[in-house]
Amino acid sequence: MEDVESRGVAKNQSAVFDIAGYYYEQRHRIVEDASILNALIDATRAGHDLTTQQWAQWYSVALGFQPDLVVELGRSKGNSTALFCQAAWRLGGTRVVSLCNSRDWVDETLPRLRTVVPAGWFDALDARISDILDVDYETVVKGAQRVLLLWDAHGFEIAEIVLGRILPLIADRPHLVLMHDISDNRYAGVSRSYDGQPLWKGSTWDKGTGRSTNRVNIGWMTSLQDQVIAVADFASRNDIEIGSADHEYAMFLRARASDGDDMRRVLGDRFFSPLAHWAFFSLTGRQPPFHFPAVQHRFRHQVEVDLRDIHPKRWFGAARPLPRVIETSAVPWAYASVIAVSARREPPAGVRRSLRLRVHVDQAAVGIGLLNADRSAFLQSRRLLPEVDPQTVWLAIDDPATVGPLVVHTWDEPKPGRARIDEIVMVW
Repeated sequence: MEDVESRGVAKNQSAVFDIAGYYYEQRHRIVEDASILNALIDATRAGHDLTTQQWAQWYSVALGFQPDLVVELGRSKGNSTALFCQAAWRLGGTRVVSLCNSRDWVDETLPRLRTVVPAGWFDALDARISDILDVDYETVVKGAQRVLLLWDAHGFEIAEIVLGRILPLIADRPHLVLMHDISDNRYAGVSRSYDGQPLWKGSTWDKGTGRSTNRVNIGWMTSLQDQVIAVADFASRNDIEIGSADHEYAMFLRARASDGDDMRRVLGDRFFSPLAHWAFFSLTGRQPPFHFPAVQHRFRHQVEVDLRDIHPKRWFGAARPLPRVIETSAVPWAYASVIAVSARREPPAGVRRSLRLRVHVDQAAVGIGLLNADRSAFLQSRRLLPEVDPQTVWLAIDDPATVGPLVVHTWDEPKPGRARIDEIVMVW
């Protein structure tokens, strides 16, 4: 059994983060900036992603914590991008690095924002259209003294990057991680019933409504997102607590009722709410050693591939082009497409290689995997859930001699899905 003292637990100190205190202390600044905040909210046009109260809450955290670097993972329309830029404008000397593979910010939001912000307002912003998995984070955080990280992109691969690549780089300096889409079931009024749902096996989404009722509950956390599994595991391994903004606000209002009344009066219903639906954590104040997950090797070389349809044999002669849409049936595990994949140029002998696919899935979960050479069993298969944006899929090829064709198939539920494969390349 690990010696608790060797982990430095006795030397741990409480991190100097007062989430509720920030909200209270920054209430007048929020009001002073209400006109620009309202203009930013109107320009982003994505109230479904972030409420006006959450705008005020995160704005207060940024002003109160006073980071010199904000790193944003996941941007979409750019609610948080805009509020962090405004905080940087207020603070001075703060950089904002925003990472997302969506073009919504550039194509939709940015033109509207330019009409409402002053000259120089964007100077602090480095908004990249990039794959979060392949960013050089050592360069991003270089020189930063206080780092605020917004973790608003989901999935286990993103969790691996946050916990295994970014946190080791900033663990030695004050930092704070904010996580959206995690509610406190003590305050959120979310039913803990299964409501007829099966055991939670990952996030699922209904294409018609764009919503899911299939939640996972761990301790006080309730969420639709996979990341709660990873962050709960990480917190347990490192003896840290995941903080609940809902709980912080509730305790503040209980202990300082008159100050809470003042917040309600000053901020009004538009910018004040005791409900937050977000969580936070930090390693600041904790003593090493820390336990970080290994991060999957990233590849620097790629080569195009040739595709040959094995099943169904719908194309002859020239290779069937990408993108291609594959529809799965309502029969669990049924193969919708079997495709032989071969690199146009063989990678060097002995190097680790993988297939990298960009896939958009809708309607229902779809499986994508590799069979063994005699096609009798899967070497690996990935379950892809319906998402708004395309997903990156990595399929490792440990021994090319044992690897067979690529298969797109129905997952375990008898629901038809659709996969649009935009790209397949061999990487090493």
